[in-house]
Amino acid sequence: MSDDLAGLVEAAQHAAGIVAARHRGDTDGARVLLADLEAERLAGGSLLLATLALGLASEATDRPFDQCVHGLSLDLQRLVDRLP
Repeated sequence: MSDDLAGLVEAAQHAAGIVAARHRGDTDGARVLLADLEAERLAGGSLLLATLALGLASEATDRPFDQCVHGLSLDLQRLVDRLP
């Protein structure tokens, strides 16, 4: 595995840790993990994590990847629409 890919995978694992900490309500832990990662690495790792998660969703639902992306985009918009 190239150093670039290894670094990207490590950043994705770090991003997954942040998501997991937030999901279990550990905001302090998420904050610490977030502070440990440079913005560029966080962005790259998050994109890899999202791509893998959407690929898994696509496989699990037998829906094309693009439809899963579209569904996620609609879900995100609904979250924004509910804001006061």
